[in-house]
Amino acid sequence: MDPPFAEGDIPYTEGTIHFHVPGLPTPCSTYYKLFGTLSPSSSSSTPVVGLHGGPGGTHRAAADFALPLTRDRSIPLIVYDQLGCGFSTNLDDEKGGDESFWRPELWMDELDNLLDYFGLRETGFDLLGMSWGAMLGADFVVTRRPRGLRRLVLGAPVASAELLVEGVARRMGELGEEVQRVLEEGVERGTWTEERYKSAYKAYMQHCMVRVPDPLPMRFQGLLEWAVARTKEHDCTNATVLGLSPIMTDKTIGSIRGWNVIPRLHRITVPTLIWNGEFDQSHDVCVQPFFDHIPNVRWRTFAGASHILTYESEELRRGVFELVGDFFAQGDVDRKESHENKTNSTTV
Repeated sequence: MDPPFAEGDIPYTEGTIHFHVPGLPTPCSTYYKLFGTLSPSSSSSTPVVGLHGGPGGTHRAAADFALPLTRDRSIPLIVYDQLGCGFSTNLDDEKGGDESFWRPELWMDELDNLLDYFGLRETGFDLLGMSWGAMLGADFVVTRRPRGLRRLVLGAPVASAELLVEGVARRMGELGEEVQRVLEEGVERGTWTEERYKSAYKAYMQHCMVRVPDPLPMRFQGLLEWAVARTKEHDCTNATVLGLSPIMTDKTIGSIRGWNVIPRLHRITVPTLIWNGEFDQSHDVCVQPFFDHIPNVRWRTFAGASHILTYESEELRRGVFELVGDFFAQGDVDRKESHENKTNSTTV
């Protein structure tokens, strides 16, 4: 599938924001795109800040939501490249493979800096995170408890590194025995560029990452090639945080090891929407703690879908766009809204 709209179809402004990283001599900046117009008026739509996946996935997938938000509902959307990827400052030379540097706290500082730049604590804002962006967004909310946050959407989230590894193992266990054997061998050997390992990972990817048939569209063939050939020296953020193996295990996972947001999820008091796919790498075991511990939460599971569901079918794309757009368009939060407003459903 093609992206939902072509570059330039929805007007945007772009720019960079200076971001000071203590102890780092390299001047850093964050690249952003703003779809729509920010307004201080209380009657205007609350802007949404989008957090992309990866780490290292760039703003492009988050920008897809400009269609249901900005074009269809006149909701401003700010997306940006997190430090280390895209058009933001690349620190491969200075910090490639440095697990003490590439931690969630760095990107939370960057998000704080972006909110201050746009003055969103005063005007109010909503937050949309997907995959890694959902992990970062949840951690940001429970750790920084940002003033001005109104609503929160977490797409295909994971509540802990341990559950991420468990979800991957469960999905791998749903594949054929021979594919599992080759994947396990790849994890053990730490090599993925040979054709048989690449083929086995492709089967995994088409099962729980993006359920599209052969031949793989060019964008996902590129994703496959990137996943099996990542290094900690080039585009280092993903390999440093999640580890070099595309199949994450407790032995291979990177700087995110030990990460766990579950004990703090009760601090999320704003209305929250979560979604995942029936065959998602973000398995239900990864998502369940959000539903259990957030007081005011809705959880939608899309039947037949996996992780990158907006590129699996037009029906799934429309479904998640409508779900997210309607949730953000609900207007100001009613402070009398029930804090036991929990619903869980599967969309067929």
